[in-house]
Amino acid sequence: MGPLDQAFLRIPTSTDSLSLAPARFVSPAVLISLTLILSSPLYAGESIRVASQNMHRFFDNIDDGKNEIKFSDRKFFQKVETATTAIIEQLSLPDILALQEVENRNVLSKIATAVQERTGAQYQVVLVDGNDVSAINIGFLIKRSFTIKSVKQLFKHQRLELDQSLLFSRPPLYLEVCKRSSCLSLLNLHLRSMRGIRSGSKGHRVRLKRLEQASIIARWIDDFQHSRPESSLLVLGDLNGLTPTDSYVDVVGIILGNPDNSNTEIQAVDWIRKDLVDLTRYIPKINRFSYIYQGEVREFMVKTLTPAGTTIKVWADGVSQTMSPMECCS
Repeated sequence: MGPLDQAFLRIPTSTDSLSLAPARFVSPAVLISLTLILSSPLYAGESIRVASQNMHRFFDNIDDGKNEIKFSDRKFFQKVETATTAIIEQLSLPDILALQEVENRNVLSKIATAVQERTGAQYQVVLVDGNDVSAINIGFLIKRSFTIKSVKQLFKHQRLELDQSLLFSRPPLYLEVCKRSSCLSLLNLHLRSMRGIRSGSKGHRVRLKRLEQASIIARWIDDFQHSRPESSLLVLGDLNGLTPTDSYVDVVGIILGNPDNSNTEIQAVDWIRKDLVDLTRYIPKINRFSYIYQGEVREFMVKTLTPAGTTIKVWADGVSQTMSPMECCS
């Protein structure tokens, strides 16, 4: 089971609009999950393009002594060129790019430099080392027109209740950026995969780890919403989750605020008082995918929290449509 990428967006005012379109990042390893275009008076009438991409174990050509994979110079710079071309030609130079499975700042710096050399666009690099034994991490590329207000890695030392091992190999990475007087918060996730979930010896631990990761994130989102009701929050990344849920634990539903316990082995708690809204329904089903795995198209989810009165503008296949959350998601 490969990565499934998702995003959840909280829009705090009733005058905002959201344009959403799938964007295909074709590379030998993976496809882009999504591109969000946020157009709102909250941001002085400017669009903000946000993309999320699992880079599929993107290491560099330097041995850092962390037991990581070391690419040859040729392979490394080929991957840099592939990523650069995709960011320019297929993602149209997003303002903010959330990335998963990148080794270090050197990888992101090389991509940012290559993009600048070809287009003049300048990106800032954000990456914080996590706990993954293979040395893959979470990071961001942010255009220099944005000011980075805050970067914080969450739950790095949190322990799994079952055996007191570290709960997150790749701890969530929080970012707040501002442009003029308007700010946007983002939470980049790369959660525990389903590998081993059916194992007789390891499956119980995998299922509990996925439950505890989703639950602590949901509690954080709920706290954020209630402590900062006027703030915008975008939660995105590789959740390694399914909709409808798998038969063990509803990871996506927990983070959405509406876990489906009807057919799951583990009964999850609903931690979020104000649920997120599923934006996947805005996009024609044929375009709802994260990547292609062994020739099979996989689906991605997009969620948003939209208070009453918010309108959402959706773009797909060249057609624009405006609807309310109820029209979208009932």
